[in-house]
Formats: sequence, structure tokens, C-alpha cells
Amino acid sequence: AGISGESSRDELFEEAAKIVVRHQQGSVSLLQRRLKVGYSRAARLIDELEAAGIVGPFDGSKAREVLVETEAELEAILRSLE
Repeated sequence: AGISGESSRDELFEEAAKIVVRHQQGSVSLLQRRLKVGYSRAARLIDELEAAGIVGPFDGSKAREVLVETEAELEAILRSLE
């Protein structure tokens, strides 16, 4: 029995996705502030967003590139992940 992707994802995943798309900034510190979570959870969320194709890969100390431009585009991606 395979585990669905949904259950292994952080419960804040969708909210985090909306925040990075709205702000067009894929940074751990943004998620820490907006979601009031610690560094490790925010970093894990960024990794999940990368795996879903919402933000680009790690690039040193710069914020990650946000690959999704609109919330409508994001909604389509989130639906496809369900």
C-alpha cells in the first residue's frame, strides 16, 4: 500500500504555497514570519514547495525563485497534487 503524497505533506503546505506566490519570494524567513513556525519546519515547507515545482532549487543565501506567477496557476497545481 503506497502512502499518498497528501498525508506526508505538511498541513501548512497549501498556505505556504499561497504565501510564496503572493509575495513572489521563496524564503524560509518569510514562511517563519507569516506562519509563525520555526526554522526547521519552514525549511521543510520550502523543500516540499520545491518538490511540487512551486519554487526553484536552493541557490546559496538568495531566496528561491518562485516558479508560479498567479494564484490561479497555483490552484491548478494544488488540485493536480490531490
